[in-house]
Amino acid sequence: VFVCAYSGEEAKQLIASEQADTACILLDVVMETTDAGLQVVRYIREELKNQQVRIVLRTGHPGEAPEESVILNYDINDYKLKVELTRQRMITTAIAALRSYRDIMTIERQKIELTQTLERLQQTQQQLGEYAYTLEMKVAERTIALEKANRELHLLANQDGLTGVANRRCFDNYWLQQWQLLLDRQQPLSLILLDIDCFKSYNDRYGHQAGDECLQKVSQAISQILHRPTDLVARYGGEEFAVILPNTPLEGARQVAQSIAAIIHNLNIQNLQSSVSDRITLSLGISCTVPHRDIEPKLAIAIADKALYQAKEEGRNRYCIYGQPCVPITP
Repeated sequence: VFVCAYSGEEAKQLIASEQADTACILLDVVMETTDAGLQVVRYIREELKNQQVRIVLRTGHPGEAPEESVILNYDINDYKLKVELTRQRMITTAIAALRSYRDIMTIERQKIELTQTLERLQQTQQQLGEYAYTLEMKVAERTIALEKANRELHLLANQDGLTGVANRRCFDNYWLQQWQLLLDRQQPLSLILLDIDCFKSYNDRYGHQAGDECLQKVSQAISQILHRPTDLVARYGGEEFAVILPNTPLEGARQVAQSIAAIIHNLNIQNLQSSVSDRITLSLGISCTVPHRDIEPKLAIAIADKALYQAKEEGRNRYCIYGQPCVPITP
């Protein structure tokens, strides 16, 4: 489609309304004024911001608009004298301008497509970042939940539910661990097994809830006596407790046993059904062994158990080292 204008102002109006579809403009320099064509060029490039349309400027008065000045100062694509524009050159110039416009528009479309692709990539990258952050948060939450669950499982596996001290399973594992450690170091490993005297009678008289409270108070009191992080108190079974004392000689274990008996006595938990005292008392058996490869770890436990049995047989409320006379607990 070809459109014509007969003045610079008319050309501006046409271009403003048709600029999206305008590919090539053949423009006179001199129209209603000597520089009307140049003003149209300026209008297209600067006001309409149209850099795509191809502009071929022609003049029949080259002296009035010096060619070098026009070419340097105005964004035109070709500059021709009217006498140069023969039919053949006109066709050649127009076709060259149209092809140039086609190439420019192709590049513009590609730029737009590239920009859109880049925007989509940026959006995708942002989404991936959000997904990654969400995933990290979920992983962190799951990790925290898993750690919490592991801690709870560890407590369930190693802690006595009633008293809060170590359970029998924990005792067995810790005893073997310390036995092997002190076997390598050839240091003494002491054990105290203790039993609450006449506890069945206490339960029968005061009830099982009171019995549970008694067990809790006894275990807490024993824990107060143990100050080293390597010492361990465990509920060995029923009303029986065990105290592991690594790197502790026999005399040290004897002192700990006396301190435990004393603190339990001072709890002053009434037990009128007891055959040995009006309050809760303990019987304690002590063993001390330097681990050896020829000695089974359970042997030291058996010795402490025999010492505990001996303390019960000799009247309770006392501690005993197997093979030695038992020592009554005195307030």
